[in-house]
Amino acid sequence: MTNYLKTKIRVAIYVRVSTKEQALEGYSIGEQTDRLTKFCEAHDWTIVKVYTDAGHSGANQIRPALQDLIQDIKAGRIDKVLVYKLDRLSRSQKDTLELIEDVFLKNGTDFESMSEKLDTSTPHGKAMIGILAAFAQLEREMISERMSMGREARVKQGKWKGGHHAPYGYDYEPSLEKLVINEYESMIIKNLFNNFTKGKAIHTIADEMITKGQTLNNGKVDKRNLHYFLRNKTYCGYLRMKNDWVKGLHDPIISEETFEAAQVILDENKRKFDELGIVVGSNAVTTCLSGVIWCERCGARYSKVQIGTKKYGYKMKYGCYSRHKKSQCMVIDPKCKNKYYVVEDLDNIIFNEIKKLAVDPEYINKIKKENEKNPEVQQIHAIEKQIKLIGNQLSRFADLYSLGTYTLQELDEKTKPLSEQRARLQIELDRIKDSEKVISADQVMKVVESFEEVLEKGDLQDKRSIIETLIKKITIDGDNITIYWNFI
Repeated sequence: MTNYLKTKIRVAIYVRVSTKEQALEGYSIGEQTDRLTKFCEAHDWTIVKVYTDAGHSGANQIRPALQDLIQDIKAGRIDKVLVYKLDRLSRSQKDTLELIEDVFLKNGTDFESMSEKLDTSTPHGKAMIGILAAFAQLEREMISERMSMGREARVKQGKWKGGHHAPYGYDYEPSLEKLVINEYESMIIKNLFNNFTKGKAIHTIADEMITKGQTLNNGKVDKRNLHYFLRNKTYCGYLRMKNDWVKGLHDPIISEETFEAAQVILDENKRKFDELGIVVGSNAVTTCLSGVIWCERCGARYSKVQIGTKKYGYKMKYGCYSRHKKSQCMVIDPKCKNKYYVVEDLDNIIFNEIKKLAVDPEYINKIKKENEKNPEVQQIHAIEKQIKLIGNQLSRFADLYSLGTYTLQELDEKTKPLSEQRARLQIELDRIKDSEKVISADQVMKVVESFEEVLEKGDLQDKRSIIETLIKKITIDGDNITIYWNFI
């Protein structure tokens, strides 16, 4: 006969009180903890830890104990989070829902509020989450509406709407609440409009700008940016408000007559392109590796190009822009002689490396070790280490408070700067991971398991989706091909 042992539910008790609430409402830390502890004992649950945020507002998630709780949940140490009342978790419906759905349930952790009888492990509790989601959506929409109304009110007064970088050609002056002309950038905008209205093509203007060293903010000249500039009425003194333009307080860079002259040319060009079936500003991808390959020698991109002669035939190859010079504005070193690769040949080399990931887990570990040398990965690990260190400091302060070493005010003074620092570090960590597109080894395995089928049945976009998920970039130096993977 087999004995089946029921595993006890591991519960995290979360308690919070602000100084004002403790004085006015009586939600003391001790009282919450005592009631929740008895509740756990009655259900025969194991209390893993009591997470205490004393003197912290529920208006945001920047709380030391809450952040510790989130980390323990992600580490798989918690089966259920228990609070006395729902507003102990957060006073924001939006934050409450995000914590329950995106942190707790996503990591296999249920949530229960003792007072409201809300338990996500029950059908009724799950239904309540749906109601909570509706209120959270309403809250988001109300916030968005207020922000939108605020921006519209500013634009109606001719002020820059804020919240975004100033358009190229201008700087934003907060004290004046308006755009002010940037001398150098406005010169480039004036030249662009003048040259375009005199009959020069956009690609010709882009090539001339490269020759003169007149690059834009990103150090390059993108023809799509120039096309956008030519359509931007901000340069003749207006600001966009929804689908309309209103007069702004800022000084114009060009006259309305010059702007309208440019629109006539653009509209006529668009009409001609439409007749020919050409999409203006399109950047259609026609190969699996377009936009991913870079020249190790000169730093230019690789692109697809037709190479050969009429006598011996033509082949589509990947080649360095600096060598084939099909777009002058993409050339970095005209003397570059880096190697061409037949499109199918290079595709297959990369495909085979991806297949290795599926059949050889050790290959993933090898790549992870190599990636440890990358500055981006080192930066991620450094921030993660610092976040953990701050978490340990906050836990020590909480322990000292529970022993009576600090008053509530002293605890808040010591933990608030650390909590804010940890929150800023977490935001920066998320930003780096997002910008570097890094994924975990587990996610890699899920992606590569479907790669064989995608190669056989998928279209170009399916293949590119997997490549862009797994690979940051590919560099070529003659016969040496280096893949920079996205996972750590």
